[in-house]
Amino acid sequence: MTNYSDEKHRRIEQFAEYLRLMGMRRHKIVKNDDCYILFEESAPGGVDAPHVEESTAARVEAECLANGSPASVENDAANPPPAWSPAKRMRYVQFAFSKDCFYLDLSNRTLLPHEAELILREGSEFYWARNRPDLSLVRKNWKDIVKWDPLQKVYLYGDELPAAEDLAFIIFQVWKFPVDWPWCITAGAFHTDHRFECGKRIE
Repeated sequence: MTNYSDEKHRRIEQFAEYLRLMGMRRHKIVKNDDCYILFEESAPGGVDAPHVEESTAARVEAECLANGSPASVENDAANPPPAWSPAKRMRYVQFAFSKDCFYLDLSNRTLLPHEAELILREGSEFYWARNRPDLSLVRKNWKDIVKWDPLQKVYLYGDELPAAEDLAFIIFQVWKFPVDWPWCITAGAFHTDHRFECGKRIE
């Protein structure tokens, strides 16, 4: 039987491989648009097809966090995103890939306050987007980003393994999912028609 440490190492390598793949797609396939990948909570075992709640929250956030993305009706100033509710909890982590770097996003839709405190305390170089007004100089839609109150971290290309380790820290230590729990991935470009995985189950 595989022990916990070996299985965790395997999952981290699995996550890192998808992050490397997304960097390659951003630079060699999509080229002129930023990309994203969502790691979304899957249903427990016994389900043949991936069960992905492709929630409005996740899709709207993906659009919102794109550089220069037009705000949708649900992101309009008169219609702020609804308050996060544990009853509607959907665990997901988004990575966005720009030309020079990629970054992790955890919105207030999927993160509880005490979990955010733990990540800030135990993790390294995470920050609240609301505390980084300097980002408004490089992200045209910074005000839209702040509406989702995300916890973020920026990585340089080549840092896919540390990014995967951060993802594993959030999933397995903060959210306490079993290390062999299946996840689903959805990936594509923000503004073009490029679509890659759609609810692909990984385990």
